[in-house]
Amino acid sequence: MKKYFPICIDLSNKNILIVGGGKIAYRKMKNLLNYGARIEVITPEIKEEKFFKLIEEKKINLILRKFKDSDIENRFLIIGATGDKELNKKIYILGDSKNILVNNITTKKDLNARFCAIHRGNDFHVAISTDEGNPKRALELKKQVGKNLEK
Repeated sequence: MKKYFPICIDLSNKNILIVGGGKIAYRKMKNLLNYGARIEVITPEIKEEKFFKLIEEKKINLILRKFKDSDIENRFLIIGATGDKELNKKIYILGDSKNILVNNITTKKDLNARFCAIHRGNDFHVAISTDEGNPKRALELKKQVGKNLEK
């Protein structure tokens, strides 16, 4: 099993690619926007209606087409958020070969970056992850931590 080092990174103006247009892609994108990331979304179709508001507000750049290998160039982080496990694996292999951080939503194996469950306070944040990459467990822990910190 891979071991993941927890780290806080300044994402302001970092080029981040999200491949996919569904609910999980949207959720990850919203989280990244809170940290100043510059996001481009590539997908043949938008499945999550909430994308359109962000496009109208010019908070993200959208390209409606299939992913191409060259799309990974000059990226800090790539998120493979399609429903196609093989495509997400391919995105991981391409990105990892160029030392690009890659999060793959369809596996715990073919990725080199994981997202944490984040509890934000007024002047702090706590990030929680599990060794086995279990997002439901991390979310449970986040809620418990949040309750204790807000007392």
